[in-house]
Amino acid sequence: MKRRGIARTTAMAMAAAMILTACGGGGGGNTDQSANAPTGGSAQTATDNGGSGEITKTDIVVGMGADVVTLDPAGQQDTTSGVLIHHVYSTLMDIDEEGNLVPDLAESYEMKSDTEYTFKLREDACFSDGTPVTAKDVKFTFDRAKDMPKTKSNTSKIAEVIADDDYHVTFKLTQPYAAFKTIATQTNLSIVSEAAVTAAGDAYGDVDNVLGSGEFTVTEWVPNDHYILTKNEKYWGEEPIATSITVRVIPEGSARTIALEAGEVDLVWNVDPTDCANVEANSDVTLLSQPSSSIEYLGMNTTKEKFSDERVRQAINYALDKQTFVDTIVEGRGTVANSYINSTIPGWSEEEEAYPYDPEKAKELLAEAGYPNGFECSLYVNGDVRTRSAQIVQAQLAEVGITVDISTYEWGAFLDSLNAGDHEMFILGWSNTSFDADGSTYQLFYSENHGATGNRAFLTDEKVDELIIAAQKESDDTKRMGLYKELQDRLHEISPWCPLYYKYDNVGVRADLKGFKLHKGAQHYLGNCHYEK
Repeated sequence: MKRRGIARTTAMAMAAAMILTACGGGGGGNTDQSANAPTGGSAQTATDNGGSGEITKTDIVVGMGADVVTLDPAGQQDTTSGVLIHHVYSTLMDIDEEGNLVPDLAESYEMKSDTEYTFKLREDACFSDGTPVTAKDVKFTFDRAKDMPKTKSNTSKIAEVIADDDYHVTFKLTQPYAAFKTIATQTNLSIVSEAAVTAAGDAYGDVDNVLGSGEFTVTEWVPNDHYILTKNEKYWGEEPIATSITVRVIPEGSARTIALEAGEVDLVWNVDPTDCANVEANSDVTLLSQPSSSIEYLGMNTTKEKFSDERVRQAINYALDKQTFVDTIVEGRGTVANSYINSTIPGWSEEEEAYPYDPEKAKELLAEAGYPNGFECSLYVNGDVRTRSAQIVQAQLAEVGITVDISTYEWGAFLDSLNAGDHEMFILGWSNTSFDADGSTYQLFYSENHGATGNRAFLTDEKVDELIIAAQKESDDTKRMGLYKELQDRLHEISPWCPLYYKYDNVGVRADLKGFKLHKGAQHYLGNCHYEK
């Protein structure tokens, strides 16, 4: 579990009767996973490698491939910023390492009807300045989130939030929403202090005014270089072992691995697949791997003229050999994505078939759409790995007459461009940390969620909208999974994306680092990392 250990397990057992799971980022149990384990080497699955010796070092240095975009939860929708927010703030509920829904600030909840939930808050929780976390802060957080582009989809079904007293808060929904309890786990709905945000105004999110209730506080942030988290001495739960966590931004994958091997960093959050074998071969370091809850995909802006025709989008799906991406980009550490939902998420359909590699079929469809000689278009990416993927896309689409111009951006600028709809095509990943199929569909494909909210294909499709809302309202698990099967069929037909692959999470650690454990939704907790004699 991320925090609070045994106490949290007990709280979960006490609340179990009130936790109703429809299935469920990232997750909430799992369906059978289609991905095979990586072959060869000494890769390990998630293990808690804590020990019982004398602790000798608690200042931890981590290598990350990109910088955070924001320190304000309501401005976060990227996984990189989510790492910081997960350590600095707390949410009402959480997802543990195994993908289960567990208490966090809320020690329990009651589902009074299919449109009303009441959460009971812990009475000992406080922010890092010592002020208590109350129902008013929860109400403020969710009311504020309803007006923020990156959180409005998560709060769109909330009609009213009522602070019943200091430690009870009631949510009244506009409709039945089966995934609502997992919404309360999202890092961009981490609870903020009403007093701190009100005092800071638009400046909230600067290092000197961030106020969370998590295990750490942010004490320094030098954009595109590093940030430092320091133990929150007023944290209300189980005390973390790490005293400080310094996260260094190292964009180039091999440079991160070299830093790990040289002992300059204790952990690399995201080891590039091309470097995994080197880590496995070095006895000073260890590679931890597991199937991720994410999907890597080529997205198409359906509002742009060339990509408004589904035959063009289908053609691109036929023109790309997805196995090539698995073999070369992740070096076999993943599987071809057959659907728009990751194979670890309940609701994923194994019956869906990925588009076969068929360049001649692609040419036929392009001709039918009025492009017998192909066309020119742009492709936006960020980072080394996705640049390599873009080069494969460029080469394979050239075979069917499509000329692709690649533009590579820094992470923040990349997201800004996608949110503005400047792009024609883009390569991105989506991690479902909620382990509910709603987290793989609503933000990404619902017509009211264009741009920053998540629908960067700018898709508008009446049938897709209808199925998404029907699945949200359905409380019968079997029927709900059937609706997600229909939704995957429809998305496959209209092809706003070309799903590429389901990858593995690969984390590199120093071989003698203790206290780290992989999280199924890649929300790895760093607070217990340390060294011993």
